[in-house]
This record gives sequence, C-alpha cells and structure tokens, in this order.
Amino acid sequence: MLILAVLLALALGWCTGGRLIRYVETPLYLLPLPILALLMQRALGLLPAEHYLPWAAVLLLMSYAMIFLFLWRNRRLKRTAALAGLGSLCNLAVIAANGWRMPVSAAAAGLLSPDGLAQLAAGAVPMYALEDSGTRLRFLGDVIYCPVPLIGGFASIGDVLLAAGVFFLLLAIMKPIKLPRWMVLG
Repeated sequence: MLILAVLLALALGWCTGGRLIRYVETPLYLLPLPILALLMQRALGLLPAEHYLPWAAVLLLMSYAMIFLFLWRNRRLKRTAALAGLGSLCNLAVIAANGWRMPVSAAAAGLLSPDGLAQLAAGAVPMYALEDSGTRLRFLGDVIYCPVPLIGGFASIGDVLLAAGVFFLLLAIMKPIKLPRWMVLG
C-alpha cells in the first residue's frame, strides 16, 4: 500500500509541475526515524515464527515510537501528521490487542493459495494471525486483499490512512504548481 501511495504521489506530482528538489523548501526533520522503523518491522517479519514473539513487543513499540516522534516533529504538515498518525495508531492498537500479530480476516485469507492459508492458520507467518472468535478490534485488522503484483497483499484501515499520509507528504514536498492548494499543504 505504501509503495502504491509513493508511486501515485510521485507520478501526480511530476505531471503537475512538482519536483523532489523542492525538499529544501519543506524540510523533513528526523527523516531516518520512519525509515529505520520500517526496516525494523521488515526485519521482525523475517524472523522464524518461533523467535518472533520474544522480540515483537519491544521492536514494534520502538518502531511505532520512532514513527510518532517523526510525525510530532513534522506536525506542521497537518494532513500528513493526522492521517499517518491515525493510521499508525490504528495498526498499533490492533496488533497490541492481538498478541503482537496483525489479524487477517477470513475473507482476505481465503484468497491466498492453499499453502499460504495453511501457513497463516498454523501461525507460521510472523507478524500475522488468522482471525478467530477471540480476535479484538477485528475491523482494524487486515481486511483488504490487493492481488496486484509488487504492491499487493493484505492491508488494514490503518495501512490505508498511513498511505494517504505518505501521499500528501510527498505532494507537500514536491509542491506541484498545477494542483489545488488544498492538495499540496501536506
């Protein structure tokens, strides 16, 4: 979802006169933090399932703290801070409420291959769990399935909000000249 948001923002920005060089006019403070947070979450997802839980809470809380610190420091970009902050909060809430794993809806998981569904159901996929009767905040889990290559997969409402925040962040940095001002404010 984030990759799609980045690609769409870059395409729209460039097609409407925006340029990444305008970053100097709208600097981002603490930019390494969300990058490091994303890398930490990706690394956590690469752990074997049996080693996931001992590290999950600590690394996830650290990564979300980095994201929130970045958003707080760049809060002048109100739309970005609000959307990305709300999306991150939604994701953190549902993950924390479900044993540090993102619940995947049965409907979305039903679109997986039989092998993928079996692995998810067996708990062999770090960071994810198939929803069941004990799932909390189910509506905030991964309820959306996008089968598009490279950008596809599961997504939650939090992921959509976070992607929207990234989209508006890039537009705010690029400052396209042929878009309405409300779209470029970030």
